[in-house]
Amino acid sequence: MAKSVSAIPPCPCLSVRLTVLVENTSRRADTVAEHGFAAYVETERGVILFDTGATAEALAANARALGVDLGRVTAIVLSHGHYDHTGGLASALARAPEARVYFHWGATAKRWARRFGFRKSIGMPDESHRALERAHRQPVAGPVVLPEGVLVSGPIAGPPSPAQAGFLMGSDTGPRPDDFADEMFLLARTPSGWILVTGCCHRGLPNTLAYARRLSGGEPIHTVLGGFHLKRIPHRHLDAAVSALEEAGTREILAGHCTGEKAVRYLAAHSKAKVDTLHVGFESRRAGSSKS
Repeated sequence: MAKSVSAIPPCPCLSVRLTVLVENTSRRADTVAEHGFAAYVETERGVILFDTGATAEALAANARALGVDLGRVTAIVLSHGHYDHTGGLASALARAPEARVYFHWGATAKRWARRFGFRKSIGMPDESHRALERAHRQPVAGPVVLPEGVLVSGPIAGPPSPAQAGFLMGSDTGPRPDDFADEMFLLARTPSGWILVTGCCHRGLPNTLAYARRLSGGEPIHTVLGGFHLKRIPHRHLDAAVSALEEAGTREILAGHCTGEKAVRYLAAHSKAKVDTLHVGFESRRAGSSKS
């Protein structure tokens, strides 16, 4: 069973090897790029699949090309309920049927993006819903340390983030602004320091990093990896993101998926941390030594 924590998580110091399986970009002809995210996280205690990408095809094809065995997965963590993070769930569970699935109940709600006066459905696909119903479900209401030795944050507190704008979710009274109460991140303690893995960061880097610092007992968050949803964000919010990274003591920023190219360049120009971009096959070992 996962262990609940209140403030400072009793996380062991573990070696971590993270391989990006699904991403918006790819540098190899034998892998598939798609708008989505999935990361294969290996520790001495097990293997976690953090998000599952948008489609079964991309997840399976990239795993084969990269020599990744999805059958080794012992836990699946869903960062939030959008299709580009949950679409490959059924495929993942077909290869690892005994894997525990960690998610917040809000991830199962209907979701939409509001763009140019239109609403586009972007929630968890029906096939993923059905797979989740049959899975070894582990609903998350607060921070938990998994048997694999890493921490799942549970809901992220703090004021609304600009990265929530334009998103809707279903409720008993109809669509309402999405508060992303289901969004969660992964936090691991490694020999190189703490590494934070986020799917889209809709709750914003300031809220996310503040919570991560609390869960780490105030220790620096050495590496932040994933999608940061900084597209179309005004400069004042980019400045707030940079300040949050500086306050967290972040030395390595590995950005991809929904971050946006302009935002990555802004982070590189204004942050003291090393900044790199993610792609299918990107690998990070021990949270401090990364390679393509």
